[in-house]
Amino acid sequence: MSKKENVLVTGASGFIGARLCDTLLRNDLKVYGMYHANQDRIKTLKKNKNFQAVCQNIADAASMNRLMKKIKPKAVFHAAAYVAEEKNPQPFFTTNVIGTLNILEACRLNNVRTIIHSSSMSVYGNKPKYLPVDERHPLQPYDFYSLSKKTAEDICDFYAKNHNINIIVLRYSGVFGQGRDSGAVAHFIKSALLQKPLSIQNNINWDIIDVNDVAEANFQAYKQAEKLQYELINIGRGQEINIIDLAKKIIVMTQSKSQLTISPLCEKNPYRFYFDITKAKKLLHFKPENLNACLKRYIDFLAI
Repeated sequence: MSKKENVLVTGASGFIGARLCDTLLRNDLKVYGMYHANQDRIKTLKKNKNFQAVCQNIADAASMNRLMKKIKPKAVFHAAAYVAEEKNPQPFFTTNVIGTLNILEACRLNNVRTIIHSSSMSVYGNKPKYLPVDERHPLQPYDFYSLSKKTAEDICDFYAKNHNINIIVLRYSGVFGQGRDSGAVAHFIKSALLQKPLSIQNNINWDIIDVNDVAEANFQAYKQAEKLQYELINIGRGQEINIIDLAKKIIVMTQSKSQLTISPLCEKNPYRFYFDITKAKKLLHFKPENLNACLKRYIDFLAI
């Protein structure tokens, strides 16, 4: 049997990182899952003989270099990020910018040639100039998080072009699913299961994507990275769904008696955002799973 390829996943204890680790393990890779503090989401992963948890801070450049030299991964999946309601810019730039720089430099020094970098729809801004939003849409950071993610992308672009590293940047839309117990979709499902009212404060149409689809997109990017070299790719459903329609759908799927409570502040014309995923379909053969199937799986998960 051929030796399994080593890969490193940063942010392995995060919502997306943990699901990504699981997907990579199921695709017969040896996964080093890097975490910084909380290990709750990787407890199950630790039972897999092909998974090894690594406690590491990406803001520590010397330690990142030592780790990269030790495990010599075939690729790095960079899913670690600082996301919070925070007015202080320091944590965002320490993790999302300096951390990304440290990873890329450690890859350069240790001849790691493939990086799959997790980014965000937020880099496009909160007021899209046109719909659907494709990868050519102007970048319009509007807070410290979106600015830090754009800056991290700039660093990826520089390393790809100047140091011959294959880097695929994946920009995610609203990610939901197994492993996450917060956010609008989770809130609706939990409320419906408890027969509580589903409260809607803002009328929006947005693009939601299941975490399993995100993990699969990462794996496909890994398989195609050497051919693509450097690409920016949107990962979403490529469809918009209204938040009120979504709430109604969840009430039906959970067979709940919950009522909708809609704020009078909700505008008749909703805020809208959704991706053009033509590039993902073409380059990664990306095909999101049926939304109802994703919601059913998430309902079952939250019902436990």
